[in-house]
Amino acid sequence: MGSLMKGSTLETQVVPALLSGAPRQSLAMVEFTPLQLLSLAGQALRFARPVPPSAFSAEPEISDPRRILPEHLRRPLVRLLTDRKVSAPATRAIAQAFDSLGLRPHPFDFPAIEPFLSSFAERLGPTAERWVERQQPTAEPGSYFADDILDDTNWAQARPARRVAYFEARRCTNSFEARALLESAWPQQSADVRLRLLEALQIGLAAEDQPFLASLEKDRSPRVRSLAARLLARLGASGNNPALQACLERIHKTNSGILREGAVLRLDVPAQLKGEAIPPWVREIFGDVSFAELTRALKFEEQELIEAAAMQEELLLGFALMATAECRLDLLVQIVAYVPATGVKLFESRLDSLGRMSPEDRGRWAETIAEPYKTSLPDNYFFWDWLHRLLDRAVPASILTAVFETNLLAGVQGFETAGGAWLELMAALCPSSLRDPLKERMAAYDPALSSQALTLLEILDGMEKTKNDG
Repeated sequence: MGSLMKGSTLETQVVPALLSGAPRQSLAMVEFTPLQLLSLAGQALRFARPVPPSAFSAEPEISDPRRILPEHLRRPLVRLLTDRKVSAPATRAIAQAFDSLGLRPHPFDFPAIEPFLSSFAERLGPTAERWVERQQPTAEPGSYFADDILDDTNWAQARPARRVAYFEARRCTNSFEARALLESAWPQQSADVRLRLLEALQIGLAAEDQPFLASLEKDRSPRVRSLAARLLARLGASGNNPALQACLERIHKTNSGILREGAVLRLDVPAQLKGEAIPPWVREIFGDVSFAELTRALKFEEQELIEAAAMQEELLLGFALMATAECRLDLLVQIVAYVPATGVKLFESRLDSLGRMSPEDRGRWAETIAEPYKTSLPDNYFFWDWLHRLLDRAVPASILTAVFETNLLAGVQGFETAGGAWLELMAALCPSSLRDPLKERMAAYDPALSSQALTLLEILDGMEKTKNDG
């Protein structure tokens, strides 16, 4: 090339001339024809560095130590989750497995299973959480931490579910230090997160928590103020629990004998409530009352309280709700002895949470309410779906063994049309130790009904094997 054809000449003269058209700007240059100039301009543009942006938008790296689902499980997982007829228990069981086993879906599958990710993002790891958030145009960037790198310095910046889980764990190990962490982070939390953290404060609730609870009388959120007042009343620091007062107004005490042991308690149910409308009302009345408050107000011991209500199922249902909320399984056993149908009554009350129960206690709770049904289990699909949702895991092996022994599915009406959903539900409820026996029983059903359930069992088996092999 001649000395006249420098990069600057190409940029300032030749390229503008080519873009504007030769008739408007001459391309006559010594030693070069128009075709040569066109070729040189093309090469110059090819190797020209792009103009750097004026500002960079760099996202922080997301730490996600979860192992990605193996390749051989990806296709059946996507096929199951994208089936329009897949049942809620099946998707719930898969999300539970991802969470408990420390696995995550493959990022290439995120677009295909977007509804599943949106429903269970907090259970699928930081990568899935961030992907779901980025699909929302108005989403604000957040901080994503894996559970194993959370500590007292960064826990308050984690996503809400991990924030609450971390505080719960700290509360279990050292309630004093956990409360100090909560007090320091409290002003920066949203109303919903403050409520969830305050609910977690019930773990190890003690007199030392009173000053902090008392300071919440002027909290911006009415729900936070109400819960703080109830916790103070539970500690005996305040008698101002409207729920307790409403409950006492409905409980009437009479004596059937001269001695104290003859005391009888009766719950005054509104006359307009009949049948299935009663259990939800009972839950509303007793939902925010504790055994300690009620025994103190009625001047009864816990055992005396249950014995005095032995003749009325509605009142014992209220006690069962309180025992469940406080994880007093010893009291729940006594209540079930008086009312064998306590499990169904709790279902009819629309109980939607087991609170802070540990996995072990959740299993014992389920066995307690199922014990009277071992020879005749409920054949209500929604009862079993409710049980799976509350336990947030498979049922204890003893319950599914009872399902086998009583041949529960044989008595289900309309099984020919609803059998697929029933089998998926049984697969979701099945503990790992009984999956093989369940598969053997499913082999007797029409493949059109059992194929999805068998796929679910194979996926769950594969996920557990991946965790164990890792």
